[in-house]
Amino acid sequence: MNKVLEVKNLSVDFLMDSGSFKAVDHVSFDIHKNETFGLVGESGSGKSTIVKTILRILPAPGVITNGQILYNKDDILSMDESSMASLRWKSISIVKQKALNSLNPLLKIKNQIMDTIQSHISISKIDVMSRCNELMDMVGLDQSYLNSFPHELSGGMRQRVVIAIALALQPDLIIMDEPTTALDVVSEKEIILKILELKKKLGFSILFITHDLELILEFADRVGVMRYGKLVDVDSSKVIKSGGNHEYSKKLINSIPRLEAGKDTNKDVMFDPIITVTGLTKIFQKHSSLFSSKGEQVLNDISFDLNKNEIIGLVGESGSGKSTIAKILTKLLKYEGGRVEFNGVNLSDIKGKESLLKFRKTIQMVFQDPFASLNSIHTVYSILSRSILIHRSLSNLSKRERKKAIEKEMLSILSEVGLSPPETFIYKFPHEMSGGERQRISLARALIANPQVIIADEPTSMLDMSVRMDILDLFMKLKKDKKISIIFITHDIASACYISDRIIILKKGKIVDSGPSDEIINNPGHSYSKLLIDSCESGWYTKQ
Repeated sequence: MNKVLEVKNLSVDFLMDSGSFKAVDHVSFDIHKNETFGLVGESGSGKSTIVKTILRILPAPGVITNGQILYNKDDILSMDESSMASLRWKSISIVKQKALNSLNPLLKIKNQIMDTIQSHISISKIDVMSRCNELMDMVGLDQSYLNSFPHELSGGMRQRVVIAIALALQPDLIIMDEPTTALDVVSEKEIILKILELKKKLGFSILFITHDLELILEFADRVGVMRYGKLVDVDSSKVIKSGGNHEYSKKLINSIPRLEAGKDTNKDVMFDPIITVTGLTKIFQKHSSLFSSKGEQVLNDISFDLNKNEIIGLVGESGSGKSTIAKILTKLLKYEGGRVEFNGVNLSDIKGKESLLKFRKTIQMVFQDPFASLNSIHTVYSILSRSILIHRSLSNLSKRERKKAIEKEMLSILSEVGLSPPETFIYKFPHEMSGGERQRISLARALIANPQVIIADEPTSMLDMSVRMDILDLFMKLKKDKKISIIFITHDIASACYISDRIIILKKGKIVDSGPSDEIINNPGHSYSKLLIDSCESGWYTKQ
């Protein structure tokens, strides 16, 4: 079988003041013609470093210290910049994780596709426009979107555009670097099916980079598992799925969420509403003039309760209104219609600095991105101490007593969220911690206020698979131990069913289905609920 790419004993070091850090350690693998090779590993395992090395876009202080990378027998590492410029996009292209960041917000879609084509080949305006139309048809988008700007498209549509750009010059190899991480499960499945359809039609090879082993096992021919810069396992998807050849492969397999029928839903739930939402309506104004105002209704007659000591899973695709509900419940956003009550008090009646502070003590948020939600220039001590000073009455203590009280509170809360030993984390900066550790810090910050409710907005979507399960279990433990009610917002119905007492499914701003997990899975009340369930990877739910 012809080999399109061969990586041989590749090593990459990052030079630091204290020495060097080996990001990639003697990694070897190959990709055959028309093969999908999955490279799996957690954050920091070296996956993206390998991608940047293949494309020769490795930034300083990264240094290639050993190895070869052969594309059709030619050594990429020995090529001059002119040869590499010709190789990129024409022979090897890339689809990145966040499509919005990959596209120029100031250019229409057609201009971005045309630029890619015209920078590599000489082509007439008529022919390049014809090629743009052909590419849009190929990725399943209406040709009219060529005249749109990136922000006018949904996440799934933007990702299709990026795939179209990657296919523009018909490369032999496409590198897909976490291309579906930011998408909901329905869009993810559509994108994967489209990629496989195009691969079959055009015959290109794929290097698919992901932290989601469950996803890649569904369609890859072979899978390589990375850990701490080393390739610890390489085999067929079938072998890896059965446990692979390394203990770490087995650990990743065991980290895939599994749900058995007969889950004891509503256990320990107190059927006493802490939040009551009735007929909630939200309209975002698109544009206005002196004589008219036009808006988009993003929430339409939303009604539900959150009981004390209950976890509700709020599930839906991007743009369904999940995050809008979260912002309204935390008084970060006003609403046009309906009523929201918190402990029997109308949210609209909570005004003034003192009332708002009291309210914010009772309801806290944990955000999606643990990289962006923590201030990168502050230590954990600085991040948490500010919350302690806001939400605790320490003004009667001396400076020394206050510092001691803050440290005591901090160590206690860090232990509660599973960071051990807690004293080793107090003076760390966010960049010195993993994604899972950062998300635990975000959760610790929320818990300092002793809230009655936590709204977790996609808190696991950017985390590695094994870490994701730890965070889900931590939320369940907090509900049990601290009697906290939780609204768990996600596009992943499998995670929602694993953690939640009840599920609410949103589509285009409306609730289309709701009920206990078992009921939703076995007897979905709406076709969209069934679509979400069918979009999950096989084997996540075991019927009794």
